[in-house]
Amino acid sequence: MKDSVVIFGAGAVGRGFIARLLAASGLMTVFVETDVQLTRRLNEVDDYIVHVTGVEKKDCHVSGYKVLTPEQGGEISQALANCLFMATAVGGRNLKTVARIVTSGLAGALKSRAKPLNILLCENWPDAEKVLAEALLEAGCDEENFACVRCSVERMVRRGENGIDLIAEGGQAFYVDRRAWKGERGGDVCGVEGFTFTDNIEAIYARKLFTSNAGGAALAYFGYLSGCRFLYEAIEIAEIRKNLTGLLNIAKKCLVKSYGLDDAGLERHLDELMNLRFPNRDLADTIQRVARNPLRKLGSKERLAGLVHLLQNHALSTEPVSRVIGAALHYRDPADAESLELGRIIAQQGAGAILKDVCGFERQERCFEECLEFYDYYS
Repeated sequence: MKDSVVIFGAGAVGRGFIARLLAASGLMTVFVETDVQLTRRLNEVDDYIVHVTGVEKKDCHVSGYKVLTPEQGGEISQALANCLFMATAVGGRNLKTVARIVTSGLAGALKSRAKPLNILLCENWPDAEKVLAEALLEAGCDEENFACVRCSVERMVRRGENGIDLIAEGGQAFYVDRRAWKGERGGDVCGVEGFTFTDNIEAIYARKLFTSNAGGAALAYFGYLSGCRFLYEAIEIAEIRKNLTGLLNIAKKCLVKSYGLDDAGLERHLDELMNLRFPNRDLADTIQRVARNPLRKLGSKERLAGLVHLLQNHALSTEPVSRVIGAALHYRDPADAESLELGRIIAQQGAGAILKDVCGFERQERCFEECLEFYDYYS
């Protein structure tokens, strides 16, 4: 029987990125998925296809997987007892639910497991590994029995037209925090090609957050104001491209100063974002997806405000990021509850309330006034 890995979340990242790497290395994936319809469809077919685009183009067939629902506690426990490690790709808000299921499953699995359960957090969420670790401890799990391992997923994945197949960006690495992993160390930890173990995950995650994520946010919020539907449409607008370039360049300077990242390597990374990822029509990333949940994305540790705080620490210009925040304050989508709440707060308390209470800016800071100026500019 093949060695297995349990993945909580059979969505775009879990199914189109992690499971694809596992399949290529001869490992079996056991998904735990709450979407009943998706679970049924995946169990009805023998495989699904991940269409890789970008730097490389190829079709990858993923087969031999198993999909469980949270109600299948006995089978989840057995899967956790036998797996090499576990991963989550469920969204930060769902980590406490995962903790309850994992704690219950481990209770029945501990007698069979010879080693602690390493859990890879493939989440675009601040301190996701700490959130899950605390939730596991609160649920009664012994800290000796698990390790929550921070990761940085830099690949873009979206669903294909049939809802089962996916379209994924190729050429981007998957970084895993070597220091947090319990047990064996180094690149042979799990034998999965495409996993890069690093002792500097903070710098790698910051690079993703303040370039890829911040750049995507800029395209989304500027694109929304320009009536665009896709990111690739937004980057084709000269003024938006100019603003994006300004943001990425100042982020690069900040990352070099803060984390000692290589300037030339960052320049190559930014070139890939500007000329390969963001304009990629195959990925067809939507304004609606990237702009959604603006209150979270305006958080003090997030892609925009977090970058502003870091820029201020190094006395670097915050204006390119303040411009994006000013645009983001205008985002409204009837299907997005957070954007409606954003509008309600601004209508009742003014835009400054968001800057203070969500972004964590002080009124006397220059960035506070900059954001208000750009908010007015885009009104």
